[in-house]
Amino acid sequence: MVSIDPNQERHCPRLGHSVTLAYCVREGLDLPCRLIDSCWQDRIPVREYLLTLYSESQLEKLHGPTSKLASIVDLIHQARTSQ
Repeated sequence: MVSIDPNQERHCPRLGHSVTLAYCVREGLDLPCRLIDSCWQDRIPVREYLLTLYSESQLEKLHGPTSKLASIVDLIHQARTSQ
């Protein structure tokens, strides 16, 4: 596996500023951000990296229903970018 730097940064579409890969991996405290695949897939082998940190069953939770808070944050972001 390629060495991956957890301190590398990129712009977060949900938060509107730069965040590190380390933040995205632990964004949900016990799970990574549900958008980690789409945000990081062009830079690192995301799935393989996450499997070194989480089990397959934990990662399946990423594609489940989103929390109300996550939905509200996404709606706010969409409203701001559509103006």
